[in-house]
Amino acid sequence: MGVCTAAARYAHTLRRLRLRQLAGLLRRRVLPQLPARPPRGLGLASLHPHRAAFLAPVVEGSGLPRHLAFLNDPHRLPLNAIDWRSGSQPKLWRYNLHYMDYLRAPGLTATERAALVGSWIAGNPPGSVDAWEAYPISLRAVNWIKAFSGGLQPQPPWLASLALQLAWLERNLEFHLGANHLLKNAKALVFGGAFFTGAPAARWLARGVALMVEQGAGQLLPDGGHYERSAMYHGIVLEDVLDVVNLLEANPALAGEADRLALRAAATRAWHYLADILAGDDDIPLFNDAAFGIAPAPAALLDYGARVLGLAPDPACTTAAAPRRICRPDTGYYGYRAGGESLLIDCGPGGPDDQPGHTHADMLSYELCLDGERVVVDSGTYDYEVTPLRAQLRGTAAHNTVVVDGADQSEVWGGFRVARRARPLFARLGPLEEGHLAFHGAHDGYRRLPGGVLHERRITASIGAAWDIADRLTGSGGHRIESFIHLHPACRVEAGPDGRYRVLREGRTVLWITPRGDVAVELRQGPYCPEFGCRQEGTVVVLLMQGPLPLELGYRLARPAAGLSGGPPGPPGRAGRAGQEGPQAPGRAGIAGSIGPRSG
Repeated sequence: MGVCTAAARYAHTLRRLRLRQLAGLLRRRVLPQLPARPPRGLGLASLHPHRAAFLAPVVEGSGLPRHLAFLNDPHRLPLNAIDWRSGSQPKLWRYNLHYMDYLRAPGLTATERAALVGSWIAGNPPGSVDAWEAYPISLRAVNWIKAFSGGLQPQPPWLASLALQLAWLERNLEFHLGANHLLKNAKALVFGGAFFTGAPAARWLARGVALMVEQGAGQLLPDGGHYERSAMYHGIVLEDVLDVVNLLEANPALAGEADRLALRAAATRAWHYLADILAGDDDIPLFNDAAFGIAPAPAALLDYGARVLGLAPDPACTTAAAPRRICRPDTGYYGYRAGGESLLIDCGPGGPDDQPGHTHADMLSYELCLDGERVVVDSGTYDYEVTPLRAQLRGTAAHNTVVVDGADQSEVWGGFRVARRARPLFARLGPLEEGHLAFHGAHDGYRRLPGGVLHERRITASIGAAWDIADRLTGSGGHRIESFIHLHPACRVEAGPDGRYRVLREGRTVLWITPRGDVAVELRQGPYCPEFGCRQEGTVVVLLMQGPLPLELGYRLARPAAGLSGGPPGPPGRAGRAGQEGPQAPGRAGIAGSIGPRSG
């Protein structure tokens, strides 16, 4: 990349940051961490730790109490000889080491828990890299306080260390990052301010509550979704807000009624959102940076929220066979759920303008779940290192949408950066009527390319039977178009009759893919990373077309017809450039004539 191009990329990346973020970034260039003095005059509060039992930690710990393991990495640490530096491991792995979620893991004795706390203090003097950064402090402080409130008797050196960590956190709040980091910081201040007494604790509590209310209102959108548009981070944030509500409801004198009501309201809409967007396998979608096994399991999180908020669990959200329309326009998620079948489409911004670090270039991508199993999948997230795999998984070709001229819709780069960004032009979800549902959306991510390309997609679902995906590319000039369909690694693809493709899973036909348009078809292999550190390979069906715009292409996904042993549906339609339509061709409404406000 040339110097001018790199400079432009930096300019597009930085220009959307807030002044508070820019100031924080500049300060951290000069002083990465501001040290703190041990706070004085602290005592222990007489505290009711919770109204409902906190959730058990999410721990990758089949080896506990013998060793520690994180993120599916084969590296293991003996519990009695922990290398707290672990310099050869990736930063996210080291962060997990310092979160100390495992301190509350089942199977550890009180002696082992005490040894872990003592070992951490001895091995991580103030200012140690990773360990004393604000985000690990935030998670670790809450884990220690939960452990102490749960029966682990704190010793004076532990309390002194915890107090110093909270003072250090107060001086290094992550305003430069914001988003879920700042909310984690706020939660730790609330827990620390509630756990201790004294002037510093009162200050932590007041600041933590104010930040929680502010960030809860700003980060949780009106439709309930977290504004980073990752269901994984939504689950993490939901637990954080529920934990604070739980603590404050058990100790109402800690915060005013208005603040407690505001946090309850934020938690309630986030709870309903999570219940609504789960796929047919009862787990989260993997749009943007998301992976299974990081946030609490949705069922456990929903149960916890019901207990904290006094809500009646709604089985219709996850198990009902009757089709249910999903429309979350602020987040940009659309589709339906019908028992074990679901379709979820992403047509929202990649994230907030000032913090798009978890954005993938996946506009108009979707996931399809059949009979409680994912069939058409998002490629997921492997790690947060700056690697070719990280770049590949964030790129458009790793998602079930259209690539133009090999470019990404949004210019994702580095580990967490985004320069020019795709924007949804509109997203419309029709009514769910007699088993049919239609979606229509468009984005401008390719407008920066020569010819000002715009991508419009229609998806029509005949629930339980077929899904028609129709794409229209408008603009000018000749372009290469690729449409990707990523299949679960358990699926195998065979070329069938009349240009169709059979998708088999465990020997049974689950789908027929019928290309539409004057397209060539390639079968490729692509990564599928449903968990951090877990990489599998799956088949990717790619439809290719090249020529002057406008161009139309698409495909039909259809279940095997009952009684036909998995036979294909009727003859495929043909849809090429404008004027070459055949049966079931893509919609004809051009971009210019159909752009309007987004609506539900």
